[in-house]
Parts: sequence; structure tokens; C-alpha cells
Amino acid sequence: MVNASVANTSTTSNGKPRVDWIDAAKGLTIMLVVMKHVTYGTAVSLGHMPYIFNILSEWTIPFRMPLFFLVAGLFAKKALFAPTRQFTDSKILHFGYFYLLWSLIQIGLKIILPHEGNWLVTYKDLLLIPLEPFGLLWFIYALAVYFTIMRFARDVRPAIMIFFALAMYFTRLDTGWTMPDEFARRFIFFVSGVYAAPYVFSLASWTMAQVTRGFLLGVAALAAVGLIVYTGAIDYRAVELAAGYIGAFGTIMLVALLAKAGYAKPLTFVGARSLYIFLAFFLPMAATRVGMIKLGFENGDLITLVALIMAIGSPILAYEITKNTFLDFAFKRPNMFRLKVNKPVSQETVSAALSA
Repeated sequence: MVNASVANTSTTSNGKPRVDWIDAAKGLTIMLVVMKHVTYGTAVSLGHMPYIFNILSEWTIPFRMPLFFLVAGLFAKKALFAPTRQFTDSKILHFGYFYLLWSLIQIGLKIILPHEGNWLVTYKDLLLIPLEPFGLLWFIYALAVYFTIMRFARDVRPAIMIFFALAMYFTRLDTGWTMPDEFARRFIFFVSGVYAAPYVFSLASWTMAQVTRGFLLGVAALAAVGLIVYTGAIDYRAVELAAGYIGAFGTIMLVALLAKAGYAKPLTFVGARSLYIFLAFFLPMAATRVGMIKLGFENGDLITLVALIMAIGSPILAYEITKNTFLDFAFKRPNMFRLKVNKPVSQETVSAALSA
């Protein structure tokens, strides 16, 4: 259970809990994801890697996606045991709606607008949407698949599911198709988030109570990941797995301390809006990068920094502009694509009915 001793909490309009350090971790994760793609896009455009952002990107690769899926699994257990209709609406239709909509948007823009690279985008990419996620939208596809599998396996012993996920990880699956390969590589971290949630919250709680020790341990964990990356030890599969956990837990500890000190508000702001950024960052990212290069900018780190800011800020601005307009379907699932979920009957209602 998450309580005030673990983190500041609130609830969303639909009653879901919000925990400051979790939103901050989500915010940091989406920033790292965007940073990686801005960095590599800039490198392709300039013909060389940005110096500072290349170092940051390489350093965070081992734990960026593990952190994302680990955090995604922390509150999953409630959904896994929810009524079927509620689960289908919140985890299948929710992810499915945004996946299909933004696949059409991204592929359509790629077909219509000129773009860099040798990757020719055609109507065939539209036909492959159900099988092969386009670009970064595999994240959303993966979450729907992970939740579905765990829903069917909710009564399976955790040890069996962990063994299965680890076996998939160590197969080094390389089919050339995104979902089978990414499923094999990332599922273990989602499973870990589901089963280890109480321990992760305890770790955050301990870190907030033991500030100095927590800070030093968090810094040591991220330093260890850097050592693993830059010594080449990351090439060993078991070490890569360990680096994912070490980096994820180290990041959680430091983010929890930021939240406790009140310095994580920018990250929590971004984290609470991470879906909007994730869906729409590709266009302002590319436009900013291309525009700056055409204007004569040659400093890769400067281009990456400005494009990163635009890629994070523009989707949030777009959401605010389109909110409560006819365009809000881009970021908010319309009622016509929702299942009507019956609210549970309260104890007060039952008591009133019995006494009538």
C-alpha cells in the first residue's frame, strides 16, 4: 500500500492514485526516451554524434526502458483483478485507441510530408499496423500485450511467470519483427513491477527516511551503470539485465528524494502528461532539428537541447489548446470508444436498500 509516508499522493478525475515520485519517474523516462531519439536524429542529420548528449544517451540506455516498464507494472495488479469489462476498457481499448489513431497520423504524415532517411513509408505500413508497430508506438502495443498476458496469468504462481519472462529475455530473440523481439527483451521488467511493487514502494520509503544513505546509494547505482556501459561489460546478457535493475532502482531512489524535497515538480508535471508527449513528440522534434540545421546551426548539443525542449513542450501545449474542442480526440478517448463500466455499489447504498 502507498501512504503518506511513502510519497505525496492525490487522485485523478477517475479516482486513480497519483504518487509524486512515480509521476516524476515517468517524466524522467519520457525525457530520456525523447533525448535518445533527438540525439540520434541529430547525428544522422549532421553526420556526427552530439558530444554531451551522446554520453548521456549511451549511459541511460541500459535502464531507460526497464524503468518505464517497471513503473508501468507498479499499479497493474488492481487492473489485473478488475471486472472483465473494466479491464477491457482501461487496458485494451484505451491503448488500442491511441495506438491505432496515432499510427494513422504518423504514417500519414510520413507519406505526405518529405522526410529524411532511406526508409520509404507507403500504404503497406498502414496494412501492417495490427502486426508491426510503427516507430515508437510499439510501447503502447507492448503495454496492451503485457496487461493481457498478465490478466490471463493472474492466478499463475509468480515464480513461474518470472522464470518464463527470464527465459524469454535470455533467448536473445531476433526475428526482425518488433513485438516478438521487444516482448522477449522487456517483459521481465513489467513482470517485476507487478510482483515487486510492495518492495519498490518500500525502497522509496526507506530512501526518503534515510536521505544521505539513499542519495549515496542512488548515485553509486547510476555510477555502476556508467562503468558497466563504458567498460563494455554491458555486452554480456546477464550484466545487461543487472544494469537494467540497478539503474532503474537507483533512479527511483534519487527521484524519490527529489519528490521529498519538493524539487520534482517539473518532472511530475511532465510525467502526468507523458502520454501526450509520447504520442506527439516526433513532429516538433523533427521540425526543430531540420529547421535549426537549415538556419545554419552546427552545434549538435545545442540542436539536441532545443529540439528536446520543443519535443516535450509542444505536445503539452497542443493538448491544452485542443482540450474541450473538436480536436480533443487526439489526446482524449471519446465516449463512443469507451465501454460503459458499471460502478461498484457502495456499502452505503446496500445498507439503505436493506433498511427500506
